[in-house]
Amino acid sequence: MTEIAARETRDAELVDHVLTSLRADARLQTLIGDPARIFDDATRAALYPFIVLERCERRDASAAGVSGAEYRLQFASRSRTGGQLAAKTLLATLRIALQSLEPSLTRQHIVLIHPTYSDVMRAPNRQTLRGVLRVRIITEEI
Repeated sequence: MTEIAARETRDAELVDHVLTSLRADARLQTLIGDPARIFDDATRAALYPFIVLERCERRDASAAGVSGAEYRLQFASRSRTGGQLAAKTLLATLRIALQSLEPSLTRQHIVLIHPTYSDVMRAPNRQTLRGVLRVRIITEEI
């Protein structure tokens, strides 16, 4: 397997691990349904509220002879009921679920999960609240 193919496999493994873990989180299921409405692509017919993984960036974070990566993920929530409090509660629950991820994967180990930004704003249609949560995840190869 080439280095590029191996890196893409690790990237896909991390995203799959994150989404699968979040969908299985009982706290999130309480707020957004069972199975949890967490998507990794645009959805036109989703029931509210729901969460979308909007962005996933990867940078090399190798150091001291250990291969590693830094991922920056951006999640967006969409809700139409419960106002600011419900939208902020959903983001807080998402943050807690992310920080509770199992650290060991097949090819890498999660070293750090750090939320870097969180905000809730009204969407242009004035009916929907859009929450944004950005997290930084550092991994090292096993």
